[in-house]
Amino acid sequence: MAGKKMPWSSVVYHWEIYLFVVPTLFLMALFQYYPALSGVFHSFYRWNGSDISEYVGWRNYVKLMSNSDFWRSFDLAFTLGVFNVVKMIPALLVAVCIHRCSSERMQFLYRILFVIPMVVPGLVIVLIWRSFFFEATAGYLNKFLFTTGFFDVLVRLDVLFKWGGVFVHGQCPAWLGDPKLIVVACIVWGFPWVGSFAVLTYLAKLQSIPEDIYEAAEVDGVSWWSKFTKIELPLITSSIKLLLVLVIIDTLKDAGMILALAGIEGGPGGNATVPALFMLRKAFIDQDMGFACAVGIILTVVVMGLQKMSNILTHWSEMVAWQKRTLRGGALATAVGIFCTGHFIAVALGLFFFAFPYDLLATAGGAVKRLFFADNERNLEQRFAMPPGVFDKLAAWGLRLAKHLTILGVLAMAFLPMYLMMVVSVKNNEQFYSKPASLTHPMFWENWRYAWEMITPCLANSLVISISATFITLFVALCSAYFFARYRMPLSSFLWNAILILMMMPAIANLIPLFQLLRDLSLLNTITALVIVGASGGQIFAIFVLRSFVEDIPHDLFEAADIDGANHFQQMRVVVVPLAGPILGTVGVMNFISQWNDFVLPLIVIRDHARLPVMVQLLRMAGEYIKLWGPLMAGYALASIPIVILFVFTMKLFTKGLAEGAIKG
Repeated sequence: MAGKKMPWSSVVYHWEIYLFVVPTLFLMALFQYYPALSGVFHSFYRWNGSDISEYVGWRNYVKLMSNSDFWRSFDLAFTLGVFNVVKMIPALLVAVCIHRCSSERMQFLYRILFVIPMVVPGLVIVLIWRSFFFEATAGYLNKFLFTTGFFDVLVRLDVLFKWGGVFVHGQCPAWLGDPKLIVVACIVWGFPWVGSFAVLTYLAKLQSIPEDIYEAAEVDGVSWWSKFTKIELPLITSSIKLLLVLVIIDTLKDAGMILALAGIEGGPGGNATVPALFMLRKAFIDQDMGFACAVGIILTVVVMGLQKMSNILTHWSEMVAWQKRTLRGGALATAVGIFCTGHFIAVALGLFFFAFPYDLLATAGGAVKRLFFADNERNLEQRFAMPPGVFDKLAAWGLRLAKHLTILGVLAMAFLPMYLMMVVSVKNNEQFYSKPASLTHPMFWENWRYAWEMITPCLANSLVISISATFITLFVALCSAYFFARYRMPLSSFLWNAILILMMMPAIANLIPLFQLLRDLSLLNTITALVIVGASGGQIFAIFVLRSFVEDIPHDLFEAADIDGANHFQQMRVVVVPLAGPILGTVGVMNFISQWNDFVLPLIVIRDHARLPVMVQLLRMAGEYIKLWGPLMAGYALASIPIVILFVFTMKLFTKGLAEGAIKG
């Protein structure tokens, strides 16, 4: 239902509808726009956040442009972004394999299994990798390299490409302690890199392909490779490109995972410093708040530019041929120019990926297949005296087996960190160092009691923060969604565009002025600050989703309410709220998980140990020099259990919300 346009002369009859958007305007203005404008203002000052405030004009930006560490941070962010795009390949492979499963039950089972890693906090996975895989002497990554003999290959490559003695016989690589390996560790962690969001996105796109296309392909005898290159890949290319941009944007905006893996110093030599981490270091270590605000402004401009690119990719199919050729040509020329400068090579590769003619790839793949495989099939049938068609049947069985083995293999790797977490949680340190990956006896269940005592207050804090912020978010967002969807009131378009701008603005870029605002409001070191700021940021996406839901409510229901004389508050209570259960459940679960997993803002705002949320407590426990591995892993598990339980009990509601088309576009 498109909202009816309301002229100024009719506002007097619907003035109360503006009350629905007042809470959003208050939260948005105070905790989103004010920090952003304050950041712009203070970027022109030499400012330490307290007693020094000297106007310096554009000096911060000039100093920023000449700062080699700043440019290296962006170079690293784009490099990590490109590698994160490469990590999308396993997700695409898994999505195609699940889509090719003929059994709907198997498809449903695989989807559920791949969603489980999504609800385990990302910080927990990072800390498990830091503890188990990257440890120099007993880490699983080094054990794998030595056991398989691949370490010898790396030693030869080190000599051949002159890596500077990173891999030397008799020395265990220090992944998090070597300046030359810390970036590699930031790339490698999380293997096999199958993000549930990417898998579900690809699956949704693949399952939208009409069955008639596949049936026609079967009649024509199209092979599995031709199905992928000529049917599936062309139809999901837009999603791939969109995810490419979104992944790079998330890499630029995120400092949490790098902070957990390498610390605020960015690892040895600061080699793992991304722009957001560079900004935090300038603000809270160097006390150069004005310079940090300038970093945030540049980061915002870059991210909003990439968001514009994502909008172009979203509407790619609607463009005419000359527009596509122009954009591809411009991207290719820019990629060549950037490559010639020797900097931002990752950006050049990303632009080349955007400009690559994938239709030619599909044509070439089909030609190669016809050139080689057809003759090979005939030769094999003749050599082994096979009846015609037998090889096709064997190949079909082989592909089916390979498909399920691929899915199960990736699932096993995705569940490995959780398996290690549970196994180690019942060990003492002696058992951990002797047999870290297998169950041992006796089992020390008291580790769980000890972990419970360590993190129970923090678990309670996280529950209070997440539940309170989620309820406030849902209430405020549903009211605003009603305002934007019910009518097109005067100023509603302006306010909607203001919300869309906030969706593009990276929240971490405004973290420095937000910190100062909370200090001025005496909200530092309070749970209230985390609840209000969390609700303020969470409402932006929630409004975007809930507006689509309210617009889809049949117009007849609102007309009947109008005839009965119901005002807008009554229509909200009688019409909207009873129908909004599934979508509120979906948005609520997503918001709760987001609030539960957040740790960058609490790490900066909270100083009192009694008020720490659980994620910050886990980060502090992982940083201790003397570690009790059993209680530490039990603590990780206890921090994950509430999210898993929430998702198990709300899975039907969550699935129903998605199935009803709650999240569109």
